[in-house]
Amino acid sequence: MRSRRIKKQIWLNDDEDYIMKCKSEAVGMNASDYIRHLIIGYKPKEKPPEQFYEDIKGIRNIGNNINQIARIANAKGIIDVPHLKKEIDKLDQLIIEIKSKYLRPEKDE
Repeated sequence: MRSRRIKKQIWLNDDEDYIMKCKSEAVGMNASDYIRHLIIGYKPKEKPPEQFYEDIKGIRNIGNNINQIARIANAKGIIDVPHLKKEIDKLDQLIIEIKSKYLRPEKDE
């Protein structure tokens, strides 16, 4: 069953329709999602360039490589596991902060 049962129909002129399409495409949403975000007080951020996603992927790959090195070193008993774990956690936190800065919509005040 649908969580949204109420249908609203609005009328726009050509300029308003063009602006709505441009803004919703810029943030990577359809018009309905964009309008719902605005209604509840969030201003969606523009979708970052493709390079952003490639950079995040690169950071994740570095984290995976560190994990693999850590497993081997731990098995051989030649690494400070708690220190390495702390650094991996910092890397994970960096990814979360970057995503928050560039992807999550901001609450309007």
